[in-house]
Amino acid sequence: MNTAVARRLALGDRVVWIGKDGYQPAGPGTITRISVHEVDVRWDGGTLKRYRRVHLHNFRHVTVISETAEDRREAA
Repeated sequence: MNTAVARRLALGDRVVWIGKDGYQPAGPGTITRISVHEVDVRWDGGTLKRYRRVHLHNFRHVTVISETAEDRREAA
C-alpha cells in the first residue's frame, strides 16, 4: 500500500491518471469511495472504476481554477 499517497487523498478530490499502462481515462475524475484496500474514482466520461491501493501512485491531484480567476488574469 502506498500510504503516503493514501493520506493525501480524500472523498471528492479531483484526480488525473498519469500511469503508462494501457488504461488512459479521458480527463479528470472524482474520488467517490475510499476503503482499506480500494479507491473508487468516477471519471468525467461517466465510468466508475475501482483501484487497489497499490495503483495510487498513478493519481495526481487536479488544481481547480475558477473561470472568474482566469478571466481576471486575461483582462490584466
